Amino acid sequence: MAHLKKTAMTTIAIAASLSVVLAGCGNSTGGNGSSTGNATGNSTGTTTSGTPVDGGTLTMAMTTKYDDQLIPDMDSSLYTANVVQFAFDSLLSVDKDLNFGPGLVKSWDFSADKKSVTMHLQPNANWSDGQPITSDDVLFTMNYLGSKTYSTTLQGQYQYLVAPLVGSDKLLAGKADDFSKVGGFTKVDDKTFTLHFQTVDAAALYSSIAPIQPIPEHIYSKTPMKDWANASEDKMPTVVSGPYTFTKVNGQDSVEMAANPNYWNGKPHISNLVIKVVNENVLPGLLADGSVQYVPISMGLHLADADKLSKIPNLQVKTGPSNGWDFLGLKLYKPEFKDVKVRQAFEYALDKKTMIQGIEHGLAQPVSGPLPPVSWAAATAADGMNSYDYNVDKANQLLDQAGWKKGSDGMRIDPTTGKAADLHLAYSTGSAIDQEMGQAIQQAFQKVGVKVTIDPPLEWNTFNKKVESDDPSIQMWLMAWSLGTDPDPRGLWVSTDAMNLQRWKDPQNDSLIKDTYNAAAFDKTARKQALVKWQSYVNQQMPVVFLWAPDNIAAWNSKLNIPAKDFSAAAGGLNPQDWWLSK
Repeated sequence: MAHLKKTAMTTIAIAASLSVVLAGCGNSTGGNGSSTGNATGNSTGTTTSGTPVDGGTLTMAMTTKYDDQLIPDMDSSLYTANVVQFAFDSLLSVDKDLNFGPGLVKSWDFSADKKSVTMHLQPNANWSDGQPITSDDVLFTMNYLGSKTYSTTLQGQYQYLVAPLVGSDKLLAGKADDFSKVGGFTKVDDKTFTLHFQTVDAAALYSSIAPIQPIPEHIYSKTPMKDWANASEDKMPTVVSGPYTFTKVNGQDSVEMAANPNYWNGKPHISNLVIKVVNENVLPGLLADGSVQYVPISMGLHLADADKLSKIPNLQVKTGPSNGWDFLGLKLYKPEFKDVKVRQAFEYALDKKTMIQGIEHGLAQPVSGPLPPVSWAAATAADGMNSYDYNVDKANQLLDQAGWKKGSDGMRIDPTTGKAADLHLAYSTGSAIDQEMGQAIQQAFQKVGVKVTIDPPLEWNTFNKKVESDDPSIQMWLMAWSLGTDPDPRGLWVSTDAMNLQRWKDPQNDSLIKDTYNAAAFDKTARKQALVKWQSYVNQQMPVVFLWAPDNIAAWNSKLNIPAKDFSAAAGGLNPQDWWLSK
C-alpha cells in the first residue's frame, strides 16, 4: 500500500484512491484496482477533441488545510500531497486504467535473480532551473527517506519506501547515511542506477520505489536535513520536477503556481494554478459562480451534493468507487480493546447499510477487511470473509463472553476497570459528516450497552498529529485511508510500521504479510492467494472497526478540458500539463 495518505473521515468518503498520485495531479502512481466511474450532469468539457489553447488560470479548491511542509513526504496527509504532486513527479506513473508506466524513470529491468532492478531516467528530465535530474538526485532522496534524521527529528512516515533496499537498517539506525556505501544503490551513469533489494520482493518496485518523488540534491544539500522542517525550501520549494512551480504560498490558505517551462513531459497549457482552502458550505456556490473551476476527488465535495451539482449549468460532476475505506480506530494496547471478541462485537453492532444510506446517500460499499472491493486482490465472501452483517444479538453475545456484563441500568461494565464503560471518540473538524458518523456510532454502541463520549472535534492537522504521536488523549478515532496502487500491506499493517496507528503487534500477521511478497508472489495468482489468506486473518482479528469504501466525487467547470485519457474515477485527473481552458 505504498504511499498511504490519511484523510479526515468526511473526505475519504469522497476521496480518491492514491498512493503515489493524488487526486488532481499527474505523472505519479494512483489508486489500486479498476473503475469506470459514472458521470452525471453536462457532457460538455468532460473530454476534449479540440485544439488545446495555452494560457489562463485554473482555480482549484479543497476544504481542509494542507500542512505547510511541501518537501515531498515531509507530511503524510492527502491535502498536502495534493499540492505537492503538481510540483514533484514520481519515479513511475499510473495511467487512467491504473497500470504502472514510465514517470521520471523511462524504463526498468530486473536482474535474473529478481534481487536488483536497473532504472533508466528520462534523458530529457530536468529540474525547473534547467539542471538535469540525475541518479545522484535519486540517491540523495533515498538517503533522505532512509535516514534516522527523517524518521526521528523530522518525524517522517515513509521510511518504508526504501526499507526493502540493502542497508536500510543501517541508515535507519544512524550507522550509515548513504545507500551507495552499504550496497543498496549503484550509480551506473548520470541517468542510470541499480537498486539492490535485501530479499526477492515481488512488491518492492511498485509498492515502495514507484511513488518516490526525487528532490534536487543541488538545492537541499545546502541545508542540514535536521533543519528542513523550518527551512524556506520546505515552506515553498524553488526548484521542482513537475508541471508547475511554486510562486506564492499563503500559509495554509492558498498556493499559487506557474507552468514549468522546463517540464520534461511538455510545458503545461494552463499558465497558472491557484489552490484555495475554502469552507465546505460555500464550495458548491463557488463552483456555481465560476470562482472555483475544479474540485478534485477527495478534496471536499460531498456525495450528497452530486445531484444538486449536476443541475448547475456548465458544471461537470463525476462519481465512482474509490480505493480507500473509512474506519473507527482503536488503540489496541489499551486493555479495553485487547479481547478480539470486543472488536468483533463492535463490528456487528454497526448497521453499515443504513448508515451508508443516511450518511453517504447510498454511494459506498461496506467493508470488513483491509482491501476495498476495487482492488484486484480483494478477498470476498467466497474466500471465507465474514461480512459482519448487522447483528445486535451477536454483538451482545460476544460482549457477554468477553466479560462486559450489563449493570442495572443496562449499560456495560468494563471488566478491565470494574467501572461503567465510557469510550471516548475523537474526530476532526471540516465536515458535518464526521459528526454524523460519530453520532451514528454512539447510538449503535448504546444499543449494546456501551457508552461512547464524543470529544470536541479537533482541527485536522492537530488531530492528525495526536493520532500519529499516540497521544494518550486519543482512545478511539475516525479516520480513513487512501490506498496505494499495489495491494502491498506494508506501510500500514506490519507491527513496526509508522502508520500502524492502532499499534497492532501480531507476529502471525507479520508472517502472513511476508508471504505476500516472497519469491512465489512474483506469480500473480500465488500472490493473490497469499493476500487473501492475510485478509482473512485481519478479518477475523479486527484490528480496526472497518466501515465502508465510499465513492469519489469530482466537479469542474466545462471551460476546463480534461482529456479522457487523463481522468479516472479512482485516480482523478492525471497529467495536468495536458489540460486546457477554453477561452
